[in-house]
Amino acid sequence: MHRRNALLLPVLLPGLAAAQAPRPVPPPSRFIIPYGAGNITDQVARVLAEALVPRWGGRLVADNQPGAGGVLGTLSLIRAPADGSTFAMVSVAALAIVPHLLKPARYDPLTDLVPIAGVSVSSSFLVVNAALPVRSLAELIAYCRARPASDPVFYYSPGNATVPHLNLEALGRGLDFPMQHVPYRTSAAGNTDLLANRVQVSIDSLSITLPHIQAGTLRPLAFNATARHPLFPDVPTFAEAAPGVALLNAWQGTFFPKGTPGPVVEAASRDILETISTPEFAAKLPVGVTPYVMGPAELAETIRRENTRLGALVAAIGLQQD
Repeated sequence: MHRRNALLLPVLLPGLAAAQAPRPVPPPSRFIIPYGAGNITDQVARVLAEALVPRWGGRLVADNQPGAGGVLGTLSLIRAPADGSTFAMVSVAALAIVPHLLKPARYDPLTDLVPIAGVSVSSSFLVVNAALPVRSLAELIAYCRARPASDPVFYYSPGNATVPHLNLEALGRGLDFPMQHVPYRTSAAGNTDLLANRVQVSIDSLSITLPHIQAGTLRPLAFNATARHPLFPDVPTFAEAAPGVALLNAWQGTFFPKGTPGPVVEAASRDILETISTPEFAAKLPVGVTPYVMGPAELAETIRRENTRLGALVAAIGLQQD
């Protein structure tokens, strides 16, 4: 069952109308979120929707359509009228990972979607259970190589072909050290076993791991971001710890269906980019999530680049649709 919530503000806030130039086209009224309530993309989408409602001065219906890793909601957007009334927030997994698993292909993210703007990007730590006798990525590599094949180091992900799964595969393959993947249905379930030392390693979202890092039950070895985390300045970034190994930061962007007129895209892109560039928007994002200020052309190029890289990794791993 789809979850629809109307975010209503029938009148513009005082002074807002005067501060903004007249909009050349009507704003969207339907916002597809291809994930369930509480998912990180859903959380970000609702922060964005709440910020856009007063700017657009009307009604915006948030329409959750979860299923198949974002595929169902993405297909719903593709089938929507290309008149600017419907847009969606889609994560990188549904744009550059899942399409390579679908046989036959259900959609082409490079041609069936029109990028509007990037919105948010998540950071993450490579963490190990604190009982594991390693304190750096180099020590983890040596420890994994020394383990017998019958007793490997295990890592969890919240499912096959998720961003944490592909990041750990890219890390192990790029640095030539073995670990055994254990997929879970949710991050919470995997993290429970990580804390119990039934699995030993993960690269999951900061909202999942940060409380346990601060409690000392998980140990961070590297940070997947462009700069070190201010709370853990001694933990290197992956660029420092593993130069040349490209990992993925999970990000979300907004899209219209193919054929949406240029002026509609330009107006929505301007509104969203101005909205996500405010301190108020950044302050309301979930922990570990920051604005991803990226216009249509740059977003399209990012999708193209990630499709090439992640498609090759999916093929190398031999992943197939569950």
